[in-house]
Amino acid sequence: MSEKPDRLYHGSQYRFDIVKPRQANGQCEAEAQMGIYAAATMEEVIPFAMPFRWYPDSPEGKLSFDSDGIRSFLRYGSIDPEGKGYIYVLPSDSFELVDGWEWVSRTEVRPIEVIEIRVKDYWDTITFSEEAEKIQRKLYGDV
Repeated sequence: MSEKPDRLYHGSQYRFDIVKPRQANGQCEAEAQMGIYAAATMEEVIPFAMPFRWYPDSPEGKLSFDSDGIRSFLRYGSIDPEGKGYIYVLPSDSFELVDGWEWVSRTEVRPIEVIEIRVKDYWDTITFSEEAEKIQRKLYGDV
């Protein structure tokens, strides 16, 4: 991408008035900075807005999922089919491109808009490992 868009998108399970930098846990330096990560399209951040939960939902719980930027694969954990998440539309002023698609801001950002999304509207983008499927059925029954 050669030109910075006017707006970027950030996905979160949580609702904020101000989005603040946090320590990321990525697999390389570009993905593990202290900052706010965002993308040029809303679709790319939807997996990050999905309220995937640890199982059990306690300090000893575990969560493992992957995303290709559109689809999510839940290896271990759960997601409430009635849950919701949030997409933050952010001004791009303080962001810099750190890899092929991720932008990072190291300062807090006031959203232009916050869009609430529902898990059930994106259910078809989530697949489950056999183990996650068992956890999901135990917690929520057949969906």
